[in-house]
Amino acid sequence: MTEESSTATSDRESRTTVLSPGIVESRNQTNRTQISAEIKDFLAGTTNGGWGILALMKSEFRTFFTIWMFITRLPSPSWVDLHPGYLMMGMSYFPIAGSVLGVIVLGLMYAIVFDFVNLSLDLPSPIAASFLVSMGLYMTGCFHEDGLADSADGLGGGWSKSQILKIMTDSRVGTFGCAALGMFLLIKVQLLGALGASHWQLYDCSGAGPAIIVSQTVARLSAPYLIRTRDYIAEVGPKSPFYVFMVEAKYLVSWGRLVIATSFSLALACVMYGPIVSTVLITVVLLVAHLMGNKGDYLLGGVMGDFLGSTICVCEIAALTFISARNGIIATYISICDEFDGEGFQLSNVYQNSSIRATFHFVLLSLALKGWLTFVGPPDMYDREDNKEDKDTTSDSKDKDN
Repeated sequence: MTEESSTATSDRESRTTVLSPGIVESRNQTNRTQISAEIKDFLAGTTNGGWGILALMKSEFRTFFTIWMFITRLPSPSWVDLHPGYLMMGMSYFPIAGSVLGVIVLGLMYAIVFDFVNLSLDLPSPIAASFLVSMGLYMTGCFHEDGLADSADGLGGGWSKSQILKIMTDSRVGTFGCAALGMFLLIKVQLLGALGASHWQLYDCSGAGPAIIVSQTVARLSAPYLIRTRDYIAEVGPKSPFYVFMVEAKYLVSWGRLVIATSFSLALACVMYGPIVSTVLITVVLLVAHLMGNKGDYLLGGVMGDFLGSTICVCEIAALTFISARNGIIATYISICDEFDGEGFQLSNVYQNSSIRATFHFVLLSLALKGWLTFVGPPDMYDREDNKEDKDTTSDSKDKDN
């Protein structure tokens, strides 16, 4: 190949790739040895800033704005950079950044955009919610939604752990990713549209405004919870030279920081919806996050960035669903208690109650699906990975013999 043809080939490749080779890695301002040493300083509790009050305050400000820069398009102070140590410490600020972002996106935009579309233009609430969600996607740069699409492609299309990780690091979006992303946005818009106009009252808020603020806050609580309780696996692909440091830096998400994140989320939800509803809401979100963590342990051996983003999206839908359906849930619970507390209890009378009957059918369906997947499903994930490794070894041996 001549030098001109080589240059032409290089030009064609550069025109067909989104980013030039090495551009992601070059965003790290220091090399691996320097960053690893800094993380060890963090883990040892000896940062270069010292332990004075001003130094600690500056460290926490830098930690918060690192997260702010990480999950939004809004600018941060010029002295803040994307350091992995501060990034992992800042996971406890995910709920706080989410609530502030919710206030900005809905507290201001909802009052202006939603009322303009819904009242001035006399368009239905779901259309106003669509404009609202679109603005939210722009403000966050589709950060968590990208993780949802990548995780859906990997978990839906991969057979073994290595295949799942390979698909998740592919920048292209497949069928599973498109379907998951489309359903996420559709359900979110419908839930916000059904909630309607905001009503702000201490302990008894209603409408889309309070719901989006609370849901964005409590959903992001899942990130520090999973990082604290699960292994953070090393990522592969073009971003791995940066994210590989998360494996070591995950220990910066201490139990104390997780308690702070949980307390803030609970306090904000309590102000909006009262102590009982907020406690149940936090429990639901942590339960969903725990189940997602179990799935990540089984399929991936832990959690990673894209999987955390997908978990936040799932938890946000769970929170919005609970907020929207809380009155129906309370009514069903009261109906069940009345039936069991009443004299002359009869199962046939309980089954005639439509809400109880629907709940009973849903529980039966869930148990039947779980049983089918357990006893009739595919081989265990670890067996699949072992079989794949055996086949690869056999294939390599045949190639060498040939």
